[in-house]
Amino acid sequence: MAGRIEHIDSIRALAVLLMVMVHAAATWGPPSSTQPSALVYAVSGLGGLAAPLFVTVFGWGCFRSSTTGSQRVKRAGFFILAQTAINISAPHLFEVFSPGVLTLFGLLILTQPLWLDPMTRAPQRSNAVFFTALTGVMMVTLLFSSIQGPSTWDARNETNSMLQWIKHALFSGTYPLFPWVIFATLGAFISSQGDDNKTFPQTNYALSMVFAGCLACAFSFAYAAHHGVQWAAPTGPALLTFFPANTLFLVAAMTGVSLLWLLAQHISMNVLNPLGQRSLSVYLIHFIPIGLFHGLNESYAFTMSQSMMMVLAYTSVWLPFAHAWSRLAPRMDVEHALRFLTK
Repeated sequence: MAGRIEHIDSIRALAVLLMVMVHAAATWGPPSSTQPSALVYAVSGLGGLAAPLFVTVFGWGCFRSSTTGSQRVKRAGFFILAQTAINISAPHLFEVFSPGVLTLFGLLILTQPLWLDPMTRAPQRSNAVFFTALTGVMMVTLLFSSIQGPSTWDARNETNSMLQWIKHALFSGTYPLFPWVIFATLGAFISSQGDDNKTFPQTNYALSMVFAGCLACAFSFAYAAHHGVQWAAPTGPALLTFFPANTLFLVAAMTGVSLLWLLAQHISMNVLNPLGQRSLSVYLIHFIPIGLFHGLNESYAFTMSQSMMMVLAYTSVWLPFAHAWSRLAPRMDVEHALRFLTK
């Protein structure tokens, strides 16, 4: 597609592939009683960067786009309704009305004047804007962690009333607006500082933050190993937790996202680009096979090796699928439909 930045499409592809892998692992992955292997740790580690990367590149795109209030309302409505469709197609993972990452996208679009406009109005001050936002979010997650709700999947997924939906969407769900808005802000910061050739800014400020993040992760890992505590886990008593996204998770995830962005920026991954160009489409439809065949693991009692092969195979198949899609029906995707509906 003319005018596209190739490594941004590669980043979008990486984000959606990691999201597919996470959901496949949650569906067909090895049971929790299985002894973890190096492959399981690698899948878990990369999977933890899926949503942060997805939201960051979304924020990057928001900074570069110009939309009216009416368009934002339409797009937000689309994403919130699409989340419900996903929930219905994968009932083993989500409750029907539970907010998810697409709900987050919708809320980010509606709240753009709050988190995006300070950077678009004064890009030269984006360093100060991002640092202020990051400091504020991290202080709240550190000092007032109770507002993020309990560290259990069921409690963060259960949605029995409109009031609970609002609470989950804003603070206590799987991907609440707070603190996940900081990843969209990171994407806007990257967009404000970079150019089309090197979208991730090669400034002392940006690279120093990445280095500081690496140091924080290394020190926390050493602390966990020395004191015999768990370093990272989706939920529960660990230094780094995904649900809720605690302070150390924010640091580690933003560091990991930055490193992946730099990698894609310097190493050509153009083979991924057809997938990146329809990442939203693949994100939506990959739940359909997962929902239809989620019981395979229980029916055939997969071993750990079989489970991991299933996860990796399902993740990998979307790349050739996207290449075939781009050749056979290049304009028949959700991206084109969304642009048409909200123009």
